[in-house]
Amino acid sequence: MSKMMIFIVFLLAIQIHAQNVGIGTSTPTVTLEVNSPSNIFTSKFNGPNQMFIGLTENDILRGYVGSYSGSPEDFDIGTSNNNISGKLHLTTLAQPRMTINNAGNVGVGTTFPHTSALLDVSSTTKGFLPPRMSRSQRDAIVSSAEGLIISCTDCPVEGLYQYINGSWQSFVLNSTGNYGTVVNPVTGKVWLDRNLGATQVATSSTDAASYGDLFQWGRGADGHQLRTSLTINSRALNWYSGSFGAWLGRFILTYSNWLDITPLETHMWSGTAAENNPCPCGFRIPTNAEWYQEINTWATKNAAGAFASVLRLPLAGRRDGLTNGVIEDTGVRGNYWSSTVNGSGTIASRYLTIHSSNALTDINYISYGFSIRCIKD
Repeated sequence: MSKMMIFIVFLLAIQIHAQNVGIGTSTPTVTLEVNSPSNIFTSKFNGPNQMFIGLTENDILRGYVGSYSGSPEDFDIGTSNNNISGKLHLTTLAQPRMTINNAGNVGVGTTFPHTSALLDVSSTTKGFLPPRMSRSQRDAIVSSAEGLIISCTDCPVEGLYQYINGSWQSFVLNSTGNYGTVVNPVTGKVWLDRNLGATQVATSSTDAASYGDLFQWGRGADGHQLRTSLTINSRALNWYSGSFGAWLGRFILTYSNWLDITPLETHMWSGTAAENNPCPCGFRIPTNAEWYQEINTWATKNAAGAFASVLRLPLAGRRDGLTNGVIEDTGVRGNYWSSTVNGSGTIASRYLTIHSSNALTDINYISYGFSIRCIKD
């Protein structure tokens, strides 16, 4: 009996008017209209492709769900049925939240995602936040896709990493700051105006603020080049500085070759690849020939001539990679790496050495930490 009563009440609650169906209303204005007596829930079905949902009768347009202008290939969720055509729109009042257009482009914060972008995020008050995880969590990802991007929270070099060629590579390895440029009027070559890691252009040959970092040959800016970096008595197992390993960010000691691979991978700082190039975009490590060409334009081939040149080269010293990692010869000698290795299969490279009596190119083991001055491509 109770079930019959419920059915009768249900029938009485439904009012049919001009083929429109109303639940909780005797005057439905669309195909199906549902009104709550307490105004807690209000909805309207306006034909096969549109639906309005709101808390009150006056609020129903704020919860529009349906196809734009009745077009079945588009689906809108927003404030009204006047949204711009697209497969999916999420809006609040007139402010766009997310759009998926007919081409499959996704826009966040914009109703017009750029045609060249699968995902277009637009904001002037918020940033993009990738997945954050620890180094162990990153390395536990199964079958990482080529190009996968995460943010590492406890890596020696924190920040963004991308999975490339079978290893995680840091986005910030080559982030070396903003530098000015200078031009040698004789050679026409364009150089950075200071050493990598320096906070200012040299004001003298012994200006400590202009010394900058000390790199082991062939390594990227993974943190090892800092004058305060920790050391390790273990060679790297991979030529890429950002690869997983205890040596990441540490200055490698006791070996003439910091890399446990022979022959030397000459492409690390040279050629079209130069995968570990620490210079800013558009710049690279100079060749030995370019250093030789440069010093031939100086008034004197010594420390005075190096500082008087447009490069303002200071005597930044070096870091010993064969024994204890001590920084030596600051204010006495300047040593600048080139990208030129000393022949096939060698573990030594060419560099420019400067002191009070002369300036010339020489050869040394790649485990030493020398300065870098970048030249434009």
